Amino acid sequence: MNGALVDAMLGLGLAVIVVRRRSVAIVLLAAQSLVLGVGALSLASGRSGDSLVASLVLLSKAIVLPLLLYALIRRTREPGLVIAAAGPLVRLAGAGAVVLCAVILVPPLGLGDAHAEHSAVALVLLGIAIVVARRPILFQLLGLIVAENGLSLLAVSVPGGLSYVIELGALFDLALIVTVAAAFAQRIHNELGTGDTELLRGLRD
Repeated sequence: MNGALVDAMLGLGLAVIVVRRRSVAIVLLAAQSLVLGVGALSLASGRSGDSLVASLVLLSKAIVLPLLLYALIRRTREPGLVIAAAGPLVRLAGAGAVVLCAVILVPPLGLGDAHAEHSAVALVLLGIAIVVARRPILFQLLGLIVAENGLSLLAVSVPGGLSYVIELGALFDLALIVTVAAAFAQRIHNELGTGDTELLRGLRD
């Protein structure tokens, strides 16, 4: 995949861990998914028809998942700003360290594109870092999707690409996870009046 597109995906992932507004984070995630779909589409020209279908599936993810997430934030409006446990610069430094470790420590995976390999692993780790570093439940959902985008980047970087059936199944699974998690998020918001997962630590039997 084009190196600039891969770098753009990494940059957008880093931005998700920094921004405060949920709506802005969803836009960044949609842009990352769109970049992934465009990159996959650029590779599909020299591959089978399955790769073209897989690219279109990835492009559809840039529309389907943001719509589901926007519907969630409309139903779970926060009464105030959820204060993060660490400031944006600390989160950015931590995420940058994760990306650097992925570049330095991950051995070659044999796909022929070391930059895409390292970036894919970095995105998976970055998604996990978002889940750990951000308290609002919606940001934790975004972290899971960022990690899944990393796996998709790895999949489209495989010589010949992966079957569209796998990509379609991954999209269905992810949409199902987001839908179920959104239902739990709305229940938590209805009970606590906020999506701040830090409050769950105080629950007792």
